[in-house]
Amino acid sequence: MPLYKEDNFLIISPGSESTYFSFGLKDTLSPPQFRIPTVVYQDQTSNEYFSTKVSEDNANTSTDADTSASASASANASASANVNSNTDTNATFSINSTRKEIWPIRDSKIVDLDAFNALLRIILSSVIKQHPILTINQIPMLLIAPSLTWSKRQVEYITKYVFEKLEITAFNVVDLSLAATFSIGGGTVNTTVVHVSENNTQIVPVIGYQAIRFSGLYIKDAGENIIIEEFKQTSNREDLSTLQIKDLLHSGVFEFLHEGQETFHNKRIDKTTDGKDDEEFDVAKTVVNTDGAEEADDANIKNNRDLENNYFIDSRTKEKITVGKERFVSTSKLVDIVTKGIYDTLLGIDDLDRRQDCYDNIILVGSVFQIPGFKLQVITKLMQDYLVTEPPTEKQNGNTDAAVNAAIARYQQSDDFVDDANNAHLLLSLSQVPNNISLAKFPDYFPEWKKPKALGGSWQDVYFLGGEIYAKQIFSGGSHHHNKELFVGSDMYEERGPQSIWDVTI
Repeated sequence: MPLYKEDNFLIISPGSESTYFSFGLKDTLSPPQFRIPTVVYQDQTSNEYFSTKVSEDNANTSTDADTSASASASANASASANVNSNTDTNATFSINSTRKEIWPIRDSKIVDLDAFNALLRIILSSVIKQHPILTINQIPMLLIAPSLTWSKRQVEYITKYVFEKLEITAFNVVDLSLAATFSIGGGTVNTTVVHVSENNTQIVPVIGYQAIRFSGLYIKDAGENIIIEEFKQTSNREDLSTLQIKDLLHSGVFEFLHEGQETFHNKRIDKTTDGKDDEEFDVAKTVVNTDGAEEADDANIKNNRDLENNYFIDSRTKEKITVGKERFVSTSKLVDIVTKGIYDTLLGIDDLDRRQDCYDNIILVGSVFQIPGFKLQVITKLMQDYLVTEPPTEKQNGNTDAAVNAAIARYQQSDDFVDDANNAHLLLSLSQVPNNISLAKFPDYFPEWKKPKALGGSWQDVYFLGGEIYAKQIFSGGSHHHNKELFVGSDMYEERGPQSIWDVTI
């Protein structure tokens, strides 16, 4: 089996609204190079798939020979926007078009497999067009898949298409939760990965580099959409469209404020205290340190709390839109949903030491976690509701009878509680987890992931970093490691068919 050059690695991470991909790994691994909308257009006459919607005249003059070329060229144009930008890559098209718009992924689930496969073809065609001296058999492909929403049949169908239609010679699929865990490094094998997307949340514990899907939790209609709807209801900004609100959320000027944090509107005359007690300060410090985020250097973001009004850029018109104090919020229902989901998910881990490990290494991914203050809201709420602390002593509160361990109270109210004196030791043991809650510490040796500094880096997409690390492990050497295949190759596919993908996935 020939070696594959890192310059030719193709890594793709599809989402409901946007698909991230990179072609070629840099010396220092970096965030995904391109972001394109997860949409294709099917010609209603020929049933061919394209990356753009064109006028009826153009569609009627297209030939089968032109399909791949037009698809690749348009895909490359769509992919020209950097992944860190908020540019909307959708365009305005002729009303005479005969091409039907299809979004193959909804709620993180593949709803149209043929359209999804066409998206893979469009991406590959754009790569080949930009690198004409390359042949397809030189390009290994790695697909980053969500943990809970793609079926085995769908993955096998994709594998069949990749080998029989795209003629890829090296292919593998990696679970998003595992990829996020790989990114941490340092021997961390037990984590909790929380992936919040546009309108759903997936929470999956990882034990010993194995995603524990039976304990995982998929929560529909619980994502960034909740924050958007809350803003619409409370801001009185009817002049802002949904897309503009999304631009605001990811501009760096929309912010979740923790208790005790001051803004222009609530600064107190008395400056003898800073409004934070020791516990609150420690929680905030934990989040900042584990993020590896550096101090923001963009003026309108860094000084956001000191300004009465600030602005964000409309991604479509490039105009500045002014916002006032409505850009500050104190909480969201999404915080409660995520924290309760984490607790409920980890109850399925019976091994208490491993359960504690999962609480010690929580990985939060998804663009919503780039909103300033949102991570802090989640970790603080987790600590307030579920962290096990020692009961107050008589010396501390003068009332021993009133000293109740909150964790025991919660456990007694759960369905798993057994009112049996013989199980008292079990109750006592369970009540001690979690005794610590923290975010996983990201590595310091990937400088590209610390950009943009004003938004604390690109760690919300850290699972892509894990995908890059995994790709280097499996594609850079031979096809075997300790008598285990690392990816599906052409020979292996011919022998075992689409089911061979399960022989190489972790």
